[in-house]
Amino acid sequence: MPLISDAGGLLRFVAGARQFLREPLSVEAAKAGVLDRMSRRDEHFLRLLERTVFQQPRSPYRQLFRAAGCEYADLERVVRKEGLEAALEQVREAGVYVTYAEFKGREPAVRGGQSFSFQHSDFDNPLPRRGYWGSSGGTRGRPSRVPMSLEHIEQSAPHWALWFAAHGWMGQPVVFWTPVYAAVVNRQLMCAKFGSRFARWFASGYGESRWDRLASACFHRLVRRAAGFSKPEPCLPGQEAKLRDALRALLEPANGVCVVTSPSCAVRLSGAVQEAGERLPGVSFLLGAEPLTPERKRAIEACGARAVPTYGFSEGGSVGSQCPQAGEADDVHVSLDAFAVIQRGPQEENGGAARPIFLTSLRPACPKILLNTAIGDSAVVERRRCGCLFDEMGYVQHVHTIRSSQKLTAEGVTILAGDLYPLLEKVLPRRFGGGAGDYQLVEEQNGAGLTRYGLLVGPRVGPVDEESLIRDFFEELGNLQDQYRVMARIWAQANVVQVRRESPVATARGKVLPFQARSTEPAP
Repeated sequence: MPLISDAGGLLRFVAGARQFLREPLSVEAAKAGVLDRMSRRDEHFLRLLERTVFQQPRSPYRQLFRAAGCEYADLERVVRKEGLEAALEQVREAGVYVTYAEFKGREPAVRGGQSFSFQHSDFDNPLPRRGYWGSSGGTRGRPSRVPMSLEHIEQSAPHWALWFAAHGWMGQPVVFWTPVYAAVVNRQLMCAKFGSRFARWFASGYGESRWDRLASACFHRLVRRAAGFSKPEPCLPGQEAKLRDALRALLEPANGVCVVTSPSCAVRLSGAVQEAGERLPGVSFLLGAEPLTPERKRAIEACGARAVPTYGFSEGGSVGSQCPQAGEADDVHVSLDAFAVIQRGPQEENGGAARPIFLTSLRPACPKILLNTAIGDSAVVERRRCGCLFDEMGYVQHVHTIRSSQKLTAEGVTILAGDLYPLLEKVLPRRFGGGAGDYQLVEEQNGAGLTRYGLLVGPRVGPVDEESLIRDFFEELGNLQDQYRVMARIWAQANVVQVRRESPVATARGKVLPFQARSTEPAP
């Protein structure tokens, strides 16, 4: 059980949680801290890199810098002369970057004739005192162990405090509707740190195995005793009325309620509320863990609620959050005191506006050291001013249209998973019924070991002509991009996709994505 494999760290985390909450964080302090870090951003990066990379002989990045013939003095000179992002672009061109597969330890890193084999644990941050072992979300394979610490939560809390302040959520009741897993405590402690302690926690799911459930239950019981949190209440798929009633009761004395959950959960609740002939004005869904597509945003807000996303991942925490002046459904301001974001150069564009992004972590206690590291996502990256609170902090870089850059491969044909989102969440529902979250492609293997994909169609869609569904699926797939036309024809001839009438598959964390990969990562 990875969660409790370091009992000393876990007990240290629990004991420290009480002291952590005794020193509340004000919005003014959050602003001051961000402005200070922004004013010394390049210095913070250089100091962090010196301690976590150049003073660590076994660091993967140290090995890549050595292969590129670059030393700390060389990097420092470029950063001071041209700025952080320009320096990151230059070292990336020299070979100092890590792909998603290399980061996960699935493929060796080959740079100029040299080959390096890294493990996911090689990227662990050596600076913070580990409190407990969390895990990645398992979106693209088996979850990996991630070291968590109170320092990481404390350094992340100001960004959530600013997010709450930007939307006027301070003082509103907070409800969590998430699966029960260890790392959800990070967000609960962050909210409590700046005075938004959650009122109720509804459990949308539990651990994948009996041991997972037992470990998480023990961990959360210890944290509840230290932090004074309430225990989770079951609210599984099909029980949305329970949450609807709870929100109605909380709204009566308050001017709004915040619900921390995933887009797929919010879509289900919105649908249940509308089917009952009701609405949820005053409710703000604080969304993460899954992409918020335009279709999902419309489905959620059809009940009168607001859908507001944040963007982050287990190994790094919160990367950015949306302000009230968002231009796109999932548009977020990058927290530039915590991350630097670059993309591949123009010569590597694949024709779309969204391109793979590479992240560099600037938080000293970030669970993993990230330096030009791909986390499996693509996005549109742009700089613009909008006049919001984040803008005042200097967060002028935005990312949107955030999608998985994972690939679907069968019969020698490769298609980007992110390209399928509009087809599965907009086109098919419009033609055959249902809505966002009712259609999903699931990667499988047949008896001959060939990759195949199940096209899952949720039960609420009703009767479907499966032949027409498959025909339209391939026709629209070919219309997405010119190069997909031949690919769609090959897949259709090989019978790569088969329709199955069953509910879309959720990960162990409760994520319901348009595409679900087969678990291929070895157990940690």
